[in-house]
Amino acid sequence: MNDISRARDEFLDAADRFPEAFRRQLAGGASRRGFLAAGLGVGAAGLLGACATKTKAASSGSAGAGSGSSSAVPSEGKAGVDKSDTEKIVNFSNWVSYIDVDPNDKNKRPTLDNFKAETGITVNYTEDVNSNDDFFAKIHQQLAAGQDTGRDLMVLSDWMIGKLRQMGYLEPLNLANIPNFKDLLPEAANPAYDPNRKHTVPWALGFTLMGVNLKSAGLTAAQAQQLSIKDMMTDAKYKGKVGYFAEMEDGVGFGLLATGADPAKFTDDQFSAAVAYIQKARDNNQIRQFTGNDYINDLTNGNYAMCMAYSGDIAQIDDPNIVWVVPQEGMLWFTDNMCIPAMASHKTNAEKFMNYMLEPKVGAALDDYISYIPSMQGADTAMKAIDANALQNQLIFPDAATKAKAHEFQNLDLKTLDKYVSQFKDVTG
Repeated sequence: MNDISRARDEFLDAADRFPEAFRRQLAGGASRRGFLAAGLGVGAAGLLGACATKTKAASSGSAGAGSGSSSAVPSEGKAGVDKSDTEKIVNFSNWVSYIDVDPNDKNKRPTLDNFKAETGITVNYTEDVNSNDDFFAKIHQQLAAGQDTGRDLMVLSDWMIGKLRQMGYLEPLNLANIPNFKDLLPEAANPAYDPNRKHTVPWALGFTLMGVNLKSAGLTAAQAQQLSIKDMMTDAKYKGKVGYFAEMEDGVGFGLLATGADPAKFTDDQFSAAVAYIQKARDNNQIRQFTGNDYINDLTNGNYAMCMAYSGDIAQIDDPNIVWVVPQEGMLWFTDNMCIPAMASHKTNAEKFMNYMLEPKVGAALDDYISYIPSMQGADTAMKAIDANALQNQLIFPDAATKAKAHEFQNLDLKTLDKYVSQFKDVTG
């Protein structure tokens, strides 16, 4: 365990043992120095959060596996005073470029405008999620102190949902406000990181795969489709021209696939072997850079011959020189999810928005724009009227053969997650 992880554990332990003192300390506006002097380590926890970048990992009904799987029953996030009846707003934090935009006015978002027209509720939409860990660092102190974060709804990746749920930072959903919840696809209804989706509704499902710049790689589109993770990590032709995700679950997930292990069920030794494999590629200068969600420019301008990528990102580039590739070893599933933080002030409004997004025509329109996979029944029928060609797009409606190439990432408890993040951080720097 490094110093950051140790400090974070001390912080969490102190918060658990002295909750009232902890809340008073925060409420009193204690300085950073004051916290460190008190041994609570908030600064270190925030620093840990800022170290990593966005990950997207597995979803669906797997119960998780291995010694690191979570089994503890967490406490629920504390409910705030719900002002939904008198304040027709919902404050929503999401990732950049993760919603449809009016082609004639980049400041308009049809999905949000239509929701307001239907319900009278205004969505205050903010694209302030750049990575799961960075966002966690933004809200962690307020949630730990039992304070309202100023957000009613946020979209975070599966592994971060598991973390927040285990820390008691998410409010359970009132399904009476989300009648469309019953129409979730069975494979999306019971993920390991949030059993029975007690706290979440899917925003988007997709794949972590490879993006390839054909000119920079010196390949035809057909040749690119034969690439493997091993090619990316060891072939001297691509030395110094590889982008690799810094997030643990994505980065090590690819390392596990390359070393013949199953990302959905692996041992500590297999995890260490995958990390060593990535370390060797870094030491050989095969990897140009470890990145977060900011890899697109380097891929399109040719700095990268190839890189780890999210399926919808590559689809939206719309450049014949940039192609997506399923590595010979396989790819990873991920799910990003809507959730409600503890003490939210407009919980009912947020749940009404969740329900709206589960309407097939609404979900299909969004996924047609961002090129990710719908999670509700009836989206395929709705898509026929929106964009019939999308039904043949394997990134939006993957067939069984494509799905079979995708792997989930093992569900982890907090202690194991932090240990693994720290171990991979030693590689990414």
